[in-house]
Amino acid sequence: MKKQKPKNLTECIQMLDKNLKKQDKEYIKTLTEDEFFMESHFTLGMGIRNEWLRSGNPELVKFFLDQGVKHLDDMSAMILTSYYRYLINSNN
Repeated sequence: MKKQKPKNLTECIQMLDKNLKKQDKEYIKTLTEDEFFMESHFTLGMGIRNEWLRSGNPELVKFFLDQGVKHLDDMSAMILTSYYRYLINSNN
């Protein structure tokens, strides 16, 4: 069975929220946005680039290209930043 892959930014946020452990979410909340980005770019961000963007997920790549985001690092940065902001502003 194929792993489900997100098709847009909203689905990326939903999947991250579903798959991250509660203790990881609590830790993320202790960080500033810049700290989270720096800590996650080569870990969670690399996983996003490899699993969601590079490995045959044309719908998600097209979503970002349609938004004017052309580089995979910029795409993963947008996902990470959006997730951080979602998590900080939610009751999760």
